Amino acid sequence: MNEIYLSKTNNEQNREVIVEGDDHSVWAYVLKHSDESIGLEFDGFICSRGTLVENSKEVKEFIDKAISPPLMKKYSNEFSVQKSIENENIVIEWNGNEIKVKLNGIDFLIMDIKNQKSYSKATSENGPYGIPIGEKN
Repeated sequence: MNEIYLSKTNNEQNREVIVEGDDHSVWAYVLKHSDESIGLEFDGFICSRGTLVENSKEVKEFIDKAISPPLMKKYSNEFSVQKSIENENIVIEWNGNEIKVKLNGIDFLIMDIKNQKSYSKATSENGPYGIPIGEKN
């Protein structure tokens, strides 16, 4: 599978969103830029690329190898696995304090910068992968 990498900067907010994907999953990260450093504010799960894990022990094995963790099965739904994604299938829209990451024209992730919360179409329940997109008010 092709690695995924896109970024979009909002100079007014001194922030950047990065979308990264490996063989297992695709995540977005909001970074805050300052004169001294760049820091991670929060992240959001976009989708799995086919890898689902059974439990938190398996997730930890990926984290220990410095790999973004794949989705645990208990959080999956019918949108979780998107196998054939390329950079050109992804669009990042930044509107004020909200970032939308679209896959093939569909909102898969909404990132609320003000509250630092991520709403994902690919998750079935609240947890470490974010909040289901249907719960965004």
